[in-house]
Amino acid sequence: MRHALLVGLAACGFAPQAASSDGKVDARSGSADAHVADATDAMAGNARRKPITFSAAAISGTQTDFPVWIDLTDPDIAARAQPNGADIYFTAADGTTRLDHQLAGWANNRLTAWVRVPTLKPSPATVIYVNYGDPGAAPAQNPAGVFRASFAAVWHLDDALPTTTIADATGSHPGTATLTTTTHTTAKLGGGLTFAASADTITFTNPLTGANPHTISVWVRQPAVTHVSAILVVGTGTQNQARWLYSHYTGSTMAVGFYSNDWVANSNLDGASWVLLHWVLEPNGKNHLYRDGQEIAGSPTTLNNIATMGTTGIIGHAPEPTYGTNTGLEGSIDELRIATVVRSPGWIATEYANQNAPSSFYTVGAEEPAP
Repeated sequence: MRHALLVGLAACGFAPQAASSDGKVDARSGSADAHVADATDAMAGNARRKPITFSAAAISGTQTDFPVWIDLTDPDIAARAQPNGADIYFTAADGTTRLDHQLAGWANNRLTAWVRVPTLKPSPATVIYVNYGDPGAAPAQNPAGVFRASFAAVWHLDDALPTTTIADATGSHPGTATLTTTTHTTAKLGGGLTFAASADTITFTNPLTGANPHTISVWVRQPAVTHVSAILVVGTGTQNQARWLYSHYTGSTMAVGFYSNDWVANSNLDGASWVLLHWVLEPNGKNHLYRDGQEIAGSPTTLNNIATMGTTGIIGHAPEPTYGTNTGLEGSIDELRIATVVRSPGWIATEYANQNAPSSFYTVGAEEPAP
């Protein structure tokens, strides 16, 4: 009965107030701190969990340390979980092994989170659990642990504006923002940023050198424009010493390159809805471009003499006049990542299937007591 009363009070925005030693009401104790303490006491012994079973049809081969996007609306979790989601965590199929997770959002019964699944495979079915209702059992969030699979940088771009720092989930390459016309937007995976073709930039330290491999991925919504739209540039402005990704280049196509050693791809993003791009560079100079999980026509293309140098990294703009004029991104981006490995076609297809339609990527089972 006490639990029901507390939940009802919390839903109405009230929290019980506690008396101090002199018998007076302590306003501070009657705030969020007291609510959390009372909620913790009320939910003791009420730990619950739900199985999440991943769809075999959506998984392309076996993937290791795969960051899965969880997006579900669940009134059962809302009825038991704390308002700040601090008691929500994930376990492996054995029900006890804690999985690294990053809570992206928890509001209005909707849970969004990134979870590292150590082995994601189609058969036998991969199962994990979402746990809630026991604040004392929940491990701390560990974003860097989620994105341990050779990620150099992962910018979710959920940051509230205005801000001077853009968080990197790996903790290695936070961005420094100089944004005047850029706005926050509802994007593919939570929040994103909409650039308006200005000189707005997010700078970071370049993690790519020489001819070492990479996989760069990003969600893009590109309107029809008449100028270059630079998503990402790293390295110097000298031939073959840079790497850049444009969502709009000449002839309404996207392009990638190494400064004077470039590839104008036959893929027009203008006017499309959200599109997931992957640019994969092999150590031998072979480049692959994927659009929504599928390799595009004309891919792969080999570009030689790659020797990336310098510490410069820029999101949303290419340095002018070295890279030309009017290079500011005009469009929206979300979930920009740099990995220092060659992602397989199976990884890329699975990533698209998960992020594009999470509700089809898994099924959520009935609530049950947690062990």
